Amino acid sequence: MRILVVEDDEAIAEALASLLEDEGYAAVPVPDGRAALEKLRDGEKTCLILLDMSMPVMNGWQFREEQLKDAALAPVPVVVCTADHRAEENARSIGAAGWLRKPIDPERLLEVVGKYCSRASRPSSAG
Repeated sequence: MRILVVEDDEAIAEALASLLEDEGYAAVPVPDGRAALEKLRDGEKTCLILLDMSMPVMNGWQFREEQLKDAALAPVPVVVCTADHRAEENARSIGAAGWLRKPIDPERLLEVVGKYCSRASRPSSAG
């Protein structure tokens, strides 16, 4: 399962995706809400969406509204990632699972991601 990093700042998106991949997660950066919806509908399972709120084309609020309209996409948890001082309020207003304030603390990011996703590169301990 993958993590969508919905972030219009390419440097931030790539840094977050790279950090997550270094930790064994499958992360896919996308530049806006519309691109995120397209990715969610491509059939590949997504365990978490890291969502910037202020983006061109389709912002975080518009994305979340569309996500919740689609029964297949609505259950995918969203964590708001924003520099806005109202990060927690914004997250609550859209029914997000949580929030991270930018600049994002890597340890906190991994703690949050670990609640929703398993690492792709780690072999299964079943047996």
